Amino acid sequence: MINVAIASKNPNKVRAVRTAFRLMGIKVSVISIEPPGDLPPEPIGINEIIGGAVKRARHALNRVVNAEFGVGVEAGIISVDALGIHMDVTTAAVVDRDGEVTIGMSPAFMIPRRFMKEILSGKELNDVVEKYYGIKDIGKRFGFIGAVTRGLIEREILNVEAIYMALIPRMPWNKNLYH
Repeated sequence: MINVAIASKNPNKVRAVRTAFRLMGIKVSVISIEPPGDLPPEPIGINEIIGGAVKRARHALNRVVNAEFGVGVEAGIISVDALGIHMDVTTAAVVDRDGEVTIGMSPAFMIPRRFMKEILSGKELNDVVEKYYGIKDIGKRFGFIGAVTRGLIEREILNVEAIYMALIPRMPWNKNLYH
């Protein structure tokens, strides 16, 4: 068993780390710590989203001395200018003691235009979703994706997929492919 640190107290993200590593065949003990305090409240743009995930992963690894990996999971908004739409996507970063960073993403889905108006005026997506659905702490439960799919897909699934995608270059059969 190895120790893996995650810079999040969100139970969905913590469970997702355990599941993604298990799918890879590795049993882990997950240590959850508070994320860095200077993350943007609503990351917009792929560079800001990935940057937040990497910052979280490095923060976790630096704070938990006996961890072999640090994991950062960051959801955010990407713009598809050609269509005038915005998408919600989850990214994950996995950092090891050698400093290697690997990145993965979940499937993305469209954000309603009416939500984007509020987000672009400074509100966080989670707050807009909570208000619309009347469900407190929706992001720590099934998330926006759980609401729009009526429970078919939950936030934890997107987190698992992003983390697992970030682990692909670390799989033993892929080591020579990515290095």
